[in-house]
Amino acid sequence: MVRTKNVGAGCARRSSDDSEEEARARKRSTSRAAEIEEEEEEESEEEDEGDEEEEGEEEEEEAFEGFSLEARKKKKEVQRVSTPFGMRMVRSLPTKDSRHVAVNYKTMPSNEYVQLRQSLVFHGRAQRTAFDRRFWKIEHQDIYESICLHPRSNMCSPHKYMDVQFIVNNEMKLGQGVGEIIDAKGLRDIMQFHQDWNEEAILQFYATCFFATDKARTVHWMTGGERLSCTFAKFAQLLGLDRTQGYSIHSHAAKGLAMPPKALAPLYPPGHAHKAIGISTAMIPKYAFLFKCLTLTLVPKSGDYISVRNFAIDLMLEMTILDRKLNVADFIFHEMCLASYSQGRSLSYGPFIQAMIDAFFQPSIQMDCPHKGWCPRFDTKKKAPMPEVAPLSRPVVPPPTHFEKFMAKAQRSIFHMCKFNAQEVVTNNKLVYARTKMYKDRLRALGDTQVSDDEAPPTPAVPVLPEFTFPEAGYEDYFVESLAPSDAEDDDASDE
Repeated sequence: MVRTKNVGAGCARRSSDDSEEEARARKRSTSRAAEIEEEEEEESEEEDEGDEEEEGEEEEEEAFEGFSLEARKKKKEVQRVSTPFGMRMVRSLPTKDSRHVAVNYKTMPSNEYVQLRQSLVFHGRAQRTAFDRRFWKIEHQDIYESICLHPRSNMCSPHKYMDVQFIVNNEMKLGQGVGEIIDAKGLRDIMQFHQDWNEEAILQFYATCFFATDKARTVHWMTGGERLSCTFAKFAQLLGLDRTQGYSIHSHAAKGLAMPPKALAPLYPPGHAHKAIGISTAMIPKYAFLFKCLTLTLVPKSGDYISVRNFAIDLMLEMTILDRKLNVADFIFHEMCLASYSQGRSLSYGPFIQAMIDAFFQPSIQMDCPHKGWCPRFDTKKKAPMPEVAPLSRPVVPPPTHFEKFMAKAQRSIFHMCKFNAQEVVTNNKLVYARTKMYKDRLRALGDTQVSDDEAPPTPAVPVLPEFTFPEAGYEDYFVESLAPSDAEDDDASDE
């Protein structure tokens, strides 16, 4: 009985201990489940916030699945340095992989290059193939290296802003009517637009930009490894321009091509030389000065500043029509697209592109290209008129002297002597040939077999005397047979 009682007590103690352990385990499991739920909620929130970023990273890992470890490390390096004044973007060669051979797009035919740029769609779920973080497609980094960083390319064109009111106040000195044209075409705001830019950011834009053909006319590009996009309406708003009104030059161009230079004839003075058409310095003064203003603001160019080319021809012709405004935003947007399709064109519109980048890219970028102002110069002092020079009269040629006449006759005598000797030489050669041939014929008639062949007759034939005359035309006074006594005395006095 005792034994049984002790066993029952031990079983009771064990059952109580087991229940306490089970309760503690249930408590621990409940608290752990609550912690797991909280962690899952936090992770789900983080995933929802950075969903696009994680998708991009997964795509990057899939794109670089077969590449070397070195390329995987380099692809995550950001080509930018943070400074107290903003992020400094450094221009450098793209990161490469040993298994990729870079393509030189500078030598590609232009039509094939345009088709390539129109097919480089990288927004949305496009797979990433570039090794460098700054680019999305492998073609982007090759375009950046072969075209944007080409040693002979002009990089970013110089761009300046100006005070239009100063030009209006000094029209009489710079070109009367320039201010009226600027206001009539709606160019004042864009000429006074001021924005510094970063050269590396502009080069990345032109290397990666893709102009979509959707209704919103969206442009996609990359800056600092991020994919950005902007619609045409937003672009015009950033520049403070009206996108709906005004004449669109590119949309009305015949077959999408610019007009020939000869169309600029109305901008030149009447009767101007045809060879100078296409040179801005030969235009009517107000149009010449206006073109100089446009080459610094709306159609910036590097190198040749006086030649009017491409759609600058259509733009200058539009300046002659004052009853309609110009769609400036549309003109700039089209020119940016054409610059991305060209392999040798300078990369323009740095201030306008930088304003678009700053609106969508964070953090701020440190600007290394200041947007400088331009003020036209003119001379306030009037130059003294040049003294008139009397036209030079034709010099009077004196009559030939006795000595000159003597030398002329001597030269004519020498000429006739040389002519006679030449005739004698030809005559003697013919005589020698005839005699030699006669002797050979005689030897052949006597049976001699060692006689050489006859030589060719001498040439040329004997010249006829009238064909060779001394050139006396225009110098008849030098061959006067008799001299007057006065002439002889004058000559003697001059000789003394």
